[in-house]
Amino acid sequence: MIKKYAAFFPGQDVLYSLHKISSMYHHYKIIQDTFNDVSDIIGYDLWKSIQNKSLFKLCVLHHQSAIIAVSIALYQLWIQKSNSIMPSIILGHSLGEYTALVCSKTITLYDAIKIINIRNKLMYEASYNLYDYNMPGYYMQVIIGLKKKL
Repeated sequence: MIKKYAAFFPGQDVLYSLHKISSMYHHYKIIQDTFNDVSDIIGYDLWKSIQNKSLFKLCVLHHQSAIIAVSIALYQLWIQKSNSIMPSIILGHSLGEYTALVCSKTITLYDAIKIINIRNKLMYEASYNLYDYNMPGYYMQVIIGLKKKL
């Protein structure tokens, strides 16, 4: 029986766990290369920002690029370590959709980063006046149990 694998990439909710890749960064060149590629595209050192725990600045400027960099780096590491076993399906939620497009070779890393930087800018501008703990932007509210009267 042939085993089938799926790759699923998360949305932007993983921002505060980015620093957990630190130990892997120093052991795997593929992770370093991915961060370098993304940093070259945006003209900003993502790895340095994560290491300095400059998450506020990262939030505002390039957190979506950092999340994609982590996701793509881990995917490439998995492919490398699994002797090139490819998933049968690749999908993502929200921001993860762009990672899925890159990993399935539907779009380039360059195009994905350019698109999500526009997305990041628009999301920031749309939510600039929303504040929580003195950090601007990116909030969603869910109303549960709302009963609409006609």
